[in-house]
Amino acid sequence: MNIDIFEKWDNSTLTYDLKRYNFPALVLELVQELYPDVPSLEQIHRFVPAEQIATMCVHVQKSFGKKKFMTLFDSFAEEYLAPKIGSQKYLIKRQATLNCVIPNQVKSARRLLFHQGIWVSNGRGMTTQWMPLTKAFATNSMYIASHKDSITLTKKVIREKLNLEQFENECLKISKPVEKQPGEVHLFHQEHIHGNVNNETDITRCAIDWHILLEGEEYGWRLPGGFFRAPGDHEQDKSIDTGLTFIAYVGNSTQFDDNIPQPFQRKVIEEYCKSKNIAHNGYIYENQYLDWLPSLEHMINERVNGIVMCSMYSLPDDKQRRSKLLKLALENKVQLHFANEFCSLKSNDDLKKINMYLNFGCKQKGDKWWVV
Repeated sequence: MNIDIFEKWDNSTLTYDLKRYNFPALVLELVQELYPDVPSLEQIHRFVPAEQIATMCVHVQKSFGKKKFMTLFDSFAEEYLAPKIGSQKYLIKRQATLNCVIPNQVKSARRLLFHQGIWVSNGRGMTTQWMPLTKAFATNSMYIASHKDSITLTKKVIREKLNLEQFENECLKISKPVEKQPGEVHLFHQEHIHGNVNNETDITRCAIDWHILLEGEEYGWRLPGGFFRAPGDHEQDKSIDTGLTFIAYVGNSTQFDDNIPQPFQRKVIEEYCKSKNIAHNGYIYENQYLDWLPSLEHMINERVNGIVMCSMYSLPDDKQRRSKLLKLALENKVQLHFANEFCSLKSNDDLKKINMYLNFGCKQKGDKWWVV
């Protein structure tokens, strides 16, 4: 694995220009779009019912997917993170996460259980930037363990099959709260055990967490192009040509979609079509085990205007076959839309970008030491 991640993101601190990157003020504005009476992030719990906190966070996170915020995260990464990794290329989390820890959040079943990134599908080639938007201290903050202690406990919990209460008691022995304020970032990586205790302070603690993925490194199930985007790639803000004939395609013959039920794929496709105002004429289903995807090839040759797929990872696993279908779509002027990645194929530049994502990293790099 890339040594920079383990050394430079090992519970370290980064300080940034809060005037230039005033995330607390920007997030408060987004919160006030739904709850105009909220005077400050620290007072969210007084104006937003606990059962509506999740809805509020989703609203903010969707806004992070707009160009205004994408360019802000692009600039931040270039100024503060790129110097830490030198010339190595990286991708940025498409939509950062907003965490809100209200006082006595256990009462509302909102406490974040202890875990580590590798247990929630994160690849070890990812960094985490944890950015408090309010003062983080004592029980309102995130608790985190050292890398060394995290490794020891990870092996112990799997070897001894600890129940959750036993595991969390062990976590509390080796963890301590992160004490940060706006303008500071806590850096850690995916092998650090972390979680929350009950917030016994009288304020809501808010924080943004987001990631970058280094080229050639492990991404787990956090797919390049979907979960991650390249700096400057803001395609999800682009409009879609109207008046075209679209069909939807569901696959089940690649390593990616073989285990994804068809209803899940259709849901992703339908949400994408709704967001882009695409009305498709129905679904085409690939025949299982036919990993060269003859049904997809047939529809490309039928020269419909566009085909909406769940993901670019639903293309053939074989690179030569995949390249042939992509080039065929360009030659026949058939748009391919990949719903999970907010990405489409319309030009040779699009083709280069798609191939970049598909070849950026690897799902798993090296053995899973934590299950040994």
